[in-house]
Amino acid sequence: MYYDRKEGNVKGSQYAERKPIKKKNRGRKKIIRVMSIALCILMACCVGAVVWLYSIYKNISNDPLSVLVKNNGAHTTTVLTEEGSKLEYIRQEHLVNILLLGIDSNEERESWHWGYRSDVIILCTLNFDEKTMTMMSIPRDTYVSMNKLDYETGAIKSRTNDKINASYAFGGGPKHYGEKNAVDCVKEFLSCDGKLDIEIDYYASIDMDGIPKLVDAVGGVEVVLDRSIDELGSKGQTITIDSSNVDMYVRKRKEDGGGDEGRNDRQQELIIALAKKIKSMGAVNAATSLYNEAIQYIKTNVSLEEALAFASFLQGFNIDTGITQYRVEVTSTRMNGIYYDIADEEALYQFALNHFYSEKQ
Repeated sequence: MYYDRKEGNVKGSQYAERKPIKKKNRGRKKIIRVMSIALCILMACCVGAVVWLYSIYKNISNDPLSVLVKNNGAHTTTVLTEEGSKLEYIRQEHLVNILLLGIDSNEERESWHWGYRSDVIILCTLNFDEKTMTMMSIPRDTYVSMNKLDYETGAIKSRTNDKINASYAFGGGPKHYGEKNAVDCVKEFLSCDGKLDIEIDYYASIDMDGIPKLVDAVGGVEVVLDRSIDELGSKGQTITIDSSNVDMYVRKRKEDGGGDEGRNDRQQELIIALAKKIKSMGAVNAATSLYNEAIQYIKTNVSLEEALAFASFLQGFNIDTGITQYRVEVTSTRMNGIYYDIADEEALYQFALNHFYSEKQ
């Protein structure tokens, strides 16, 4: 190290300052190399995941029913005809039922501790023999019997009568046994006082914050308005439902929304539109999009393989002609100052018997 009069600095210190710069550059190059390797590994994993999905989908598509959990036990019920003779009906074996619950909860409701209500209750039944699907909507205010559960153990504490959408709350909501209690309540309701035994194999619940994510995950869906709704469009108009307007579409009830019946109809139409979009996207693409984008808002007992089986089922039937839509018939009444819907049990029994059972040969 020496002092240079002309330059007015210390030569040795000038070189000492350059060395860290070289080290810094080498450090940056090392980080870039590491990031590049990590990115390549990530891309390889993604490609590998897609290849894996396609490989298992190939096996599932050959026999989608084989990967789905369902109760195979045949249940027989006896029906007394008007002529006084007895007919035996047996539950169809190749049906898979999934209960869809739309939870009236979001971050705002949770911050105010307003609780949870399953305001959308739709039972979807897939018939693998006939390649058809039945969608049954149960009005949220339907008066039924239900269990109250211990939130910690799931044990039944007591029984009560209330609106069917309260069963989810009486199970403790999403953090406890809300889905289980809702499933048990719907199953009991559909049994028509124990005359029928309709299994519910799967459930999927989604809160209101998740519905916009769900429709955006498939790139939006198209629906035809069955009535004019100021915020959406005119009757007969085809509109695209996405995160900007889906809340209005599925929740609008008062004024020009058609009441609970109109809202239930639109909720079913949204599911049908989603099914059409999933079918057009293909099972693997749709399953990965939905799992990646919306799974954090959905609580379900459906695995990825089972989701692929459901998506595979959609590929094999005509959505326009293969779906039967039904809304449980009710009449409104007032009890102790509260409005309830009372189900027409005979109409429900006849519908359930015809769609879940077949006459024994």
